[in-house]
Amino acid sequence: QSAVPAVLEYKTFEMKQAVCSVSESGELKMDYSEEPEDIMVVKGWQSHIKAGKPHQGYLGQGLTKFVFQGRHNNTSCAILQCKHIHLSETDNTTDLQAKLETLHLAQYFLDSFYRRAETNGVHTLPKMRWNISGAFIGKLIGKLADAPKNGEEDSHSLVFSVFMMLPLLPTGALCQEIKFSGSKEVGVNHNSLGSAVDAYAHHIIVDLMYEIVISDIQGIITPDQAIVFFDPQSHTSDLGYWDRGQPAIDTFMESHKCNKFCKALGLEAHTTDSQSSNNRKGPLHIGFDS
Repeated sequence: QSAVPAVLEYKTFEMKQAVCSVSESGELKMDYSEEPEDIMVVKGWQSHIKAGKPHQGYLGQGLTKFVFQGRHNNTSCAILQCKHIHLSETDNTTDLQAKLETLHLAQYFLDSFYRRAETNGVHTLPKMRWNISGAFIGKLIGKLADAPKNGEEDSHSLVFSVFMMLPLLPTGALCQEIKFSGSKEVGVNHNSLGSAVDAYAHHIIVDLMYEIVISDIQGIITPDQAIVFFDPQSHTSDLGYWDRGQPAIDTFMESHKCNKFCKALGLEAHTTDSQSSNNRKGPLHIGFDS
């Protein structure tokens, strides 16, 4: 008989949330609530980090962040925080807000990508979305207990007083995780799904007049062949700790290979020489109606 998983235990914190929105012109805005509410964070997740796989509320880690399980409004969710090594509370807050803004900007341009497709009569794009439904930045109302001294085990449910809440990603034997591009590597995918993602990345850079590129695009392919994207990076002059700015944008334009979707959507004709601009804000919806 297989072992019965232990029941997860949670610690409840009182917090206030901040949500992100994007205007029709592409302007990002953070709205801060004054209403206190509860967030539940799984206990003991840090003891499972060394095992290197999700277990008992520990969901995983990236280069700079831990992901662990929480509950909000009676629904399981993912909680993200930066690793505390060499990072301050301010660094954690700045990085998480930039990440939430990047996620919303990526979804904004995915929506306009579909509008471009509709305008150009392209109806063969896969279903794609970013994992941001209900996402927010939470800030604890009370003070966290002091961090452990050097050499002592850290069993805090939360490392910092600010965290990001995201929906849990789809899981299961029929779900497949795929990386379409890297932080520094431009996507060159050859199947239909990957080609659509590469065209989406091209659309972003064209529609924002070569002022931003979204990279490190990865997602979960669900059984119905839809893609749920997560954890992007952006390169521009304003967003994100890992921003490489104009060199990353130039690298995309030098390395990107237009595919059937780029051509069908009218993206192939756009170059940095003909479209660059330093005096505008917001997308232009180049090649399709807004």
